[in-house]
Amino acid sequence: MARDRIVSINEAAKMRGQSKEAIVKAIRTGRLHAHQLSGKGYMLSERQVLGKSFDEPEFRKLCQQYVSVPDACNIVWKTDAAVMRDLRKGVIKGFKLNNKCWAVLRTSAEQEFQDYLESNKGRVGRKREVGATRSPRDIRRKKPLPRK
Repeated sequence: MARDRIVSINEAAKMRGQSKEAIVKAIRTGRLHAHQLSGKGYMLSERQVLGKSFDEPEFRKLCQQYVSVPDACNIVWKTDAAVMRDLRKGVIKGFKLNNKCWAVLRTSAEQEFQDYLESNKGRVGRKREVGATRSPRDIRRKKPLPRK
């Protein structure tokens, strides 16, 4: 069986010559099987969209390799803006499902975090506490100045 490819609702609509709303309706009625990544971010099988036979368990397994941007943020310990920047630069691999949703390759995000840990081994200085809420500037600040 040929390797299946993941497509978005927009790509599926172009392939079938239908509107995006028709594809969403087909998903909701069960005529098309889709994996929901987040909100309106659905991943569809290209073979299924084209009307060919496809292996749904294999497709679900393929979809499990991808995570949403908030999940990728938890993996790499970065903000969503930093993850989006890395996606656009190609540091982290992923693709756009629609105008608001990205599918991030889980192994790529995990590798980015491992690379970050490896690059900081030889550095000298104060180690950052993961999840710390106060910056060193706040800790060193003395009593507030009196107001006049």
